[in-house]
Amino acid sequence: MIGGEAARRYAKALVEIAERHGALDETGAELAALAEGVARHAELRRVLMNPRFPRPTRVRVLVGLLEASGASELARQFARVVAEKDRIAELPAMAAEYQRLADERRGRVRAQVRSARGLEAPSVKKLREKLSAMTGREVLLEVEKDESLIGGLVCRVGGVVMDGSIRNQLKNLREALTVK
Repeated sequence: MIGGEAARRYAKALVEIAERHGALDETGAELAALAEGVARHAELRRVLMNPRFPRPTRVRVLVGLLEASGASELARQFARVVAEKDRIAELPAMAAEYQRLADERRGRVRAQVRSARGLEAPSVKKLREKLSAMTGREVLLEVEKDESLIGGLVCRVGGVVMDGSIRNQLKNLREALTVK
C-alpha cells in the first residue's frame, strides 16, 4: 500500500469526524468516488500531482471539481487538506482504509465470492446469511463469475479464503495421487 501509515492516519481521522457528523457511509462513498476519479483520469492525476503547478492551483482544481459534483463540505475540506499536504497519490489507500474502518464500526465485513456460474438471488441471500452466522457480522457480499473454477465457489472473508471449487479439488486429488 502506498504510504500505508499516513493513509491509515488520514482515514482514521476522517472516520472519526464523519461519524460525529452522522455521515459515515456518505463520506466513504464520496472518498471512494474521489479516489476512483483521480485514478481513472490520467490528465487530472498529472495536474494534481505535478509540482510544476503551484500547490494553491492544484488545491483549487480539486476542490472545484468536488464543488461541481455536489460533494459535501466535509469531503471538500478533507480533499483540501490532502492536496495541501501533497497526499493525492495516497487517496486510493485512504479510501480503502476508510472503508475498512467504517465497516468495522458498523459491524460489517466484506466478502468476495467467485463462482463458476452466476448465482441466483436466493443463493446469494442464503450464502450471505451463512457467512453472517459464521462471522457474527453483517456481510456485504460481492459476487463475481469465474468460469475457470469449473464448478463450486471460492469465498474470501477478510483474510480467510474458503476454496470449494472443483479446480481446487482436482488439484488436491492430483497432489494426493502424486505423493509417494
